[in-house]
Amino acid sequence: MRIPWLSRASPRLPVYQRLDAEAQADPSTPPSCFSLRRHRIPLYVFLAIAIGSAFVILFNVGAHVPHPYRQRYPLSPLLPPHLSDKQRLFSAALPILVADGVELPSTRWAPVSISTCHPGMHPYLAPCLAQRREGAIYGEELVYPDFRLRQPLFARARVENDTLEWWKLVDGVRERGSRCSDKEWVCYRGQNGQNIVLANATYSGSPPADNWSDAACMSDGVSTSKLETAPTNASNNQFKTQSEYDEAFPVDTLLVATSPDSWSFQHFLDRVTHIVAQGSHLALGQRIDAVAGRTPGSAVSEMWEMLGFSSSQVHYNSPRVAAKALVFSCRTPLVHPWLSLRSLETFGLDPTNVPLEKRKKLVYFSRSHGNVANGGRRVLNENQMLDQIRELLVERGQGEELVLFHDLGFHSQADLMRWFHRNVRAVFGPHGGGLYNHRWAGKDTLVLELMPKTFTSLMFWEEVSLLSQVYATMVLPQAGYNDMLADIPAVLDILREHLGKSDVRGPPIEEMYRWHAPELELPH
Repeated sequence: MRIPWLSRASPRLPVYQRLDAEAQADPSTPPSCFSLRRHRIPLYVFLAIAIGSAFVILFNVGAHVPHPYRQRYPLSPLLPPHLSDKQRLFSAALPILVADGVELPSTRWAPVSISTCHPGMHPYLAPCLAQRREGAIYGEELVYPDFRLRQPLFARARVENDTLEWWKLVDGVRERGSRCSDKEWVCYRGQNGQNIVLANATYSGSPPADNWSDAACMSDGVSTSKLETAPTNASNNQFKTQSEYDEAFPVDTLLVATSPDSWSFQHFLDRVTHIVAQGSHLALGQRIDAVAGRTPGSAVSEMWEMLGFSSSQVHYNSPRVAAKALVFSCRTPLVHPWLSLRSLETFGLDPTNVPLEKRKKLVYFSRSHGNVANGGRRVLNENQMLDQIRELLVERGQGEELVLFHDLGFHSQADLMRWFHRNVRAVFGPHGGGLYNHRWAGKDTLVLELMPKTFTSLMFWEEVSLLSQVYATMVLPQAGYNDMLADIPAVLDILREHLGKSDVRGPPIEEMYRWHAPELELPH
């Protein structure tokens, strides 16, 4: 039975995980009572100390006591505030976090949390790192369960060519996934995450915002080394008043979310939402702020609000932000079902609650119309393809309707998400950021991606599979600048065979574990 990720904390945090002056003690030093017994200090000395202490306390009643800025960290991490109804898509919104007895889609994929450094543990694990890192008060190593994803669906007439081309792409994700011994699957093993909380810390530009480098948030080389923390020397360990402390560290809890292109729709979804899912439960109080890169457009700003961060709680392009507690969650996996499902649940979406038979819309994302950030990847015979798809839908007689995304008009991102969630049966088009909207549709939604050989990726296959949707693809010869000609008969073949159905081969994602004896009660 898996230990739930948000398990109950121990009754008392280890010494290094506390914010008060006691946190500076050496954890290896035995308690003072042992030392007293060893040196056999006479009883009268104890009595003299006790009487003297009482006089000091009485004498100083009402006297001014400097305010210590090393405040005590909560004995258990506080849960983030519940979002208001206005910030949720549905009045019957899902619980904000996994709770005892509540089985959400994400629950079975929850990582195991290790928050205490025991003797003999590896020094790179988060709780052990927190013991060594100046200013760290809490370290949490998250061990994510292994899983495997099924290869895509291919059109019958193209299965040999497209299978060969697609498997060439798998070598590009070897740091997180590789071909399983069962050749139809890609296995994702050994993924870990880390949360580090620093006391009285300042973000001053590192990890760098909107920067595609090894030092970026969620890159392999990301580090806490340039996050400044206040000195731990006792002589510098106090302010005279609470207001002085608040002025020096105005933010209660700050979450670092400076991942590359955090302002963009696609990279907000595949990175920032993961950082929030992994680290936002570690708020010091009822409010948590975030530091991010450049100011985003309205869609991303609204999604920040849905995640519980108002405009005043996100610090864009800020050269310096000081906080009483700084949460470093930049060591977060890029691809895992728990992170994807938790994000949807926080938005208020349950991927299982609108049956497929009630969803009738097919949404096509064109790169020949509307706002396209990057050129190319146009389908040159798009109009002919769409005409034949409309004829197919009439022939099927199920009340299905083809709609073009660029013709849809929504007043808000929440309206768009709600509409997709309630109505969409299939999403298809050339590779591009618009396809990210498949996330709002429910389980078993068909996603068909057209890719030119010169511009290929696995990211939509991964995310579609994580959400138990049905993914099909075709890799097409280049025509012009990264453009392509759709194989229209193959497109129609995929729609005839898979539209409005679960994957005929079985679930697109399965849990993995090295052992498989019946007593382990692994899910089937």
